[in-house]
Amino acid sequence: MPRIASFRPATEAAAMTSNRLRPRRVEPRTSDELAAEWDRVAADRDQLIVEGRDLSYSYILIPALLQLSAKWLMPGHRILDAGCGTGKFASELARDHPECQIVGIDPSPSSIDIADHKRSGVANLQFRQQTVEGFATEVERQSFDLVIANMLLQNVSSLPSVLNACAQMLDANGAFVFAVPHPCFWPRYWKYEKAPWFRYDREIWIEAPFRTSLNPDNPVTTTHTHRPLYGYFNAFTAAGLVVEEITEPYPDEGIEGQYPIAWEFPRFLLGRCRPRCGIDR
Repeated sequence: MPRIASFRPATEAAAMTSNRLRPRRVEPRTSDELAAEWDRVAADRDQLIVEGRDLSYSYILIPALLQLSAKWLMPGHRILDAGCGTGKFASELARDHPECQIVGIDPSPSSIDIADHKRSGVANLQFRQQTVEGFATEVERQSFDLVIANMLLQNVSSLPSVLNACAQMLDANGAFVFAVPHPCFWPRYWKYEKAPWFRYDREIWIEAPFRTSLNPDNPVTTTHTHRPLYGYFNAFTAAGLVVEEITEPYPDEGIEGQYPIAWEFPRFLLGRCRPRCGIDR
C-alpha cells in the first residue's frame, strides 16, 4: 500500500517544463467540450494504463481507492464508477467482486466505445455514455451503495452539480470515494504556482499537455480546474456529504525510484465522504 516516504531533492525537476508546452489559463469549458478533449486522448490513455506506464494510476490511485472503498465492496452492493474513462478500473472491480453490480459512466463517446469493445460482456458490469448529472436523472434516488470518482472532480464543468448528483444517487448508508490532484501541491508539481495568472484561492481553468511520468512528451492537451482545498470541502458540505477520511498517499520506496522526478510532496488527495442523512440517523 502507499506509504509516507521521506523527502529528497527533485534533481530532475527542471526537465519537467524544458522544451514542452506549458500550462496556461483558459476560459471555463462546457461538459461537451471536456468530453471532446477526452475523446482525443482516450486510446492513448487506455494504452498507458494497460502497459503499466501510468505509475500513479497503478501504484497510488487504485490501491488508495480500494482501501477507502473496502467496507462497501460487499456482495449485493451496487457500485458506480463515475468518470470511468475506458473502463479498466470498473472491469477489475467487476472481476474481483462478482457479487457486486458495477456501472461505469463517462461522457466521452470514444472512452465508452473502448470500454464496450474491450471490457464488456461481464454479467455484473455495464457501461453508459453519460454525464454524472444526466445519469442521476435516469436512475432512482439512492441507487448505489458506493460511488467512486477517480480523478473526475477536477474535470467537470460544475462541481456543485456533479456532487449533488452523486449524493442523490447514494444510499443513506453508502460512501462517496474520490481522488483529485492535490490542490496544495499540484500547481507546484506542474510549475504554474508562480505564474502571473495563478492564485491558489481562486477556481482557475488550466489547459496543459496530457502526460504522465513515463510519457512526458505528449503534445495533446486537456483541461482541468484548480480549486482550493476549502472549495472542495465546502462543495461536499453543500451537497450533504460529510468527509470521513482523507489520505495523501506516497509511493513505496521501490516504486518511487521508477519516477523520473522525486516525490517531494503528495501529488494526489483522496478521501471518503458519507451522506449526512445516514450519519444523523
